[in-house]
Amino acid sequence: MANNEGRNRRLIERINAHQEAMRALSDSELRGKTGEFRDRVAQGEPLDRLLPEAYAAVREADLRVVGKFPYENQLLAAIVMHQGNIAAMKTGEGKSLTATLPLYLNALTGRGVILVTVNGYLARRDAEEFRPVFEFMGLSLAVAVPEAGAPDFTATQKKANYAADVVYTTSDKLGFDYLLENLVGTSDEKYLRPFNYVLIDEADAVLLDLAQMPLVISGSPRVQSNLYPLAAEFVATLREDSDFEYDESTGAVKLTDDGIAAGNRYFHLDNLYAPEYFQLNRHVYLALRARTGFQAMRDYMAMGGNLVLLSSVTGRLLEGNKLQGGLHQAIEAREGLEITTENRAMASVTYQNLFLMFETMGGMTGTARGSEKELLTSYGTEVVEIPTYRPVIRQDEPDVVLASVSDKERRILDYVDEVRHTGRPILLTTGSVKSSVTFSQYLLDRGIEHNLLNALSEAKEAEMVREAGRRGAITVATLIAGRGTDIKLTDESKELGGLVIIGTEKLPNRRVEGQVRGRSGRQGDPGSSRFYASLEDDIFVRFGSIKHEDLHKRRRSPSTMSRLLDRAQRASEDSASGARKLSKDFDVAMSRQRDLVYALRNQIITGAPITRHDLQTIAAGVLTDAAAGRAWQKPGAVMRYVFDNLSYRLPAGFDTLDTGDDRKVHDFLSSEFARAVQDKADTLADPDVFARFQNIVFLKAIDVAWIEQVDFLEQLKTVVQDRNVAQHKVEYEYRREAYFAFEEMKKRINRDIVRLLCLSRIEHGADGGLVIQFA
Repeated sequence: MANNEGRNRRLIERINAHQEAMRALSDSELRGKTGEFRDRVAQGEPLDRLLPEAYAAVREADLRVVGKFPYENQLLAAIVMHQGNIAAMKTGEGKSLTATLPLYLNALTGRGVILVTVNGYLARRDAEEFRPVFEFMGLSLAVAVPEAGAPDFTATQKKANYAADVVYTTSDKLGFDYLLENLVGTSDEKYLRPFNYVLIDEADAVLLDLAQMPLVISGSPRVQSNLYPLAAEFVATLREDSDFEYDESTGAVKLTDDGIAAGNRYFHLDNLYAPEYFQLNRHVYLALRARTGFQAMRDYMAMGGNLVLLSSVTGRLLEGNKLQGGLHQAIEAREGLEITTENRAMASVTYQNLFLMFETMGGMTGTARGSEKELLTSYGTEVVEIPTYRPVIRQDEPDVVLASVSDKERRILDYVDEVRHTGRPILLTTGSVKSSVTFSQYLLDRGIEHNLLNALSEAKEAEMVREAGRRGAITVATLIAGRGTDIKLTDESKELGGLVIIGTEKLPNRRVEGQVRGRSGRQGDPGSSRFYASLEDDIFVRFGSIKHEDLHKRRRSPSTMSRLLDRAQRASEDSASGARKLSKDFDVAMSRQRDLVYALRNQIITGAPITRHDLQTIAAGVLTDAAAGRAWQKPGAVMRYVFDNLSYRLPAGFDTLDTGDDRKVHDFLSSEFARAVQDKADTLADPDVFARFQNIVFLKAIDVAWIEQVDFLEQLKTVVQDRNVAQHKVEYEYRREAYFAFEEMKKRINRDIVRLLCLSRIEHGADGGLVIQFA
């Protein structure tokens, strides 16, 4: 790191050395630098060598177009981002401006760059602010996330967006676009370019906090189960510790012997765990997880009769997102809501694997301290602390720790009363939507005016955050609501002592606490922060080392309580890190399979035509497997195989076929396959149309099998985590089952190719075009 520091400082000196030369250029001459740089890149000059001049050029453009000139610490951060590392910049240090430098440099290759942030409002806001800079320098910019409430872009619009030199979007939109593109049927429908350079804003939130759950595209509904309400009613009768056991730290839940006996009585069964009751047992387990692991107003909200998930990090509504594996429906049953359709998972990717597809990944964040090792291990990226432009003078006071929630709440409200009489603005942060509503009501009861900000509207919350620095302003907010928008203090507020941050509970990790404190004290502003906590806070209930019933059996000193809470916070961090590791381990198997399947689809869409030899090889393998599986050992089985896979009519010569001779059966069926394929070619007449028909058949066979495979792997995650109770190694169990399933999937694809080629019917539609009816 010391060598890097010296090299980076020398780079800053070289950037500064070009400053006067760039300042002397006219606007058109400065813009012309982009063409010059691109020519040099095309001739093989590395970006690293070009960096000082390119940064000096776009730095000057920033000054001329938006009136902002990146200072040296921002240059250091921009260098770090270009090198594929994460720049840890404090709140208010100008991350959005800094991003223009590495984005411009990496866009000079002509291969496109993408800036990813946490929500659509921030993507659109920053893109519009800095669009004039990029366009001044001759680069195109597009926003790949639609306006809130607007329909998604079409494939044509997406192609235009991703063809831009610089693309601003969100992490989830990019992930879903990647998955959706790999479900298309023609090269015309593809819209993404090969991934080149990505710069991730709020990198720790995207790469860590949001990385615990994969992105999943769902479709093709399952047969709806009527067991959800029944299982929910049964689980509501159970008593924790007596009928079931729940481990807060791992989320594992299981019935005890008494609970199993209660289940047998409730459902009038001899053995709830008998194989024939597998589906009932699964629904009971889902109902248990819905009861123990999810809380209303913390993990979800019921809105308009629908279940809407909440981000555990920001408290933001995750509209359109659904839990997989039936868990969403189990929570709906628990809440008495109408149960929505449980869909199959069609495609899935984790953020870990999505961003590792880029050649280079840089990042920027306000806080990453404490997670450097995980970021290096998971992504191969280092975290580099960037000094602040002005010293941080915010006063971070010691935590105030109390035994009970009621004592804590009273002390918090007394402190709010004390501070508000000074006129200093207050930001009171809570760990959940439910808690924000509770504190809002407490303030109303005391007649204290305030704004409630719990992440229901991205644009509205940004506006409220901007106003939170006025004299006497009191804002109640969920964790990092309004993240990405600075709280700017009025001169009067600065004179009074600046913004006061009041944390109402111990948060899931130290990074989030640092983010909350960082809302105050930006760019040398005055301010202070103080966190309150109790041994009844959610984090201690879930990860503490003392059982709830033993909490108040004896008095504990504030220092002891503080140590206990710190230990619970570390356990929470370890649990979250473990969940991310498990998610990544699960996706190792899926990512390899996904890469193979997507590569095969791309080969079919864009590669050389499929030959008759290719088809005969596939058919030979399918017939060999059928023979090995004794598919036609019984009388009449060969005839059934023909009807199910090759032809709706018995072919000539079948009557004289010796069905007891596997070799003769194989050759006969192989010939019948070749004849069926030739019939399709004759019907279509045009070789190009026949080639298109073959592509459609292959893609359909692949997609049907892959959707089944993805859905199976999503379900398998739940199953193998249950096996953890029996001391099985979860990752090994998952990979082993995934491997066997993939091998069977490949065979299924080939079987379906043979069947679809032979049994599909080609007819002329009303408009004269050809219509394919698949078997």
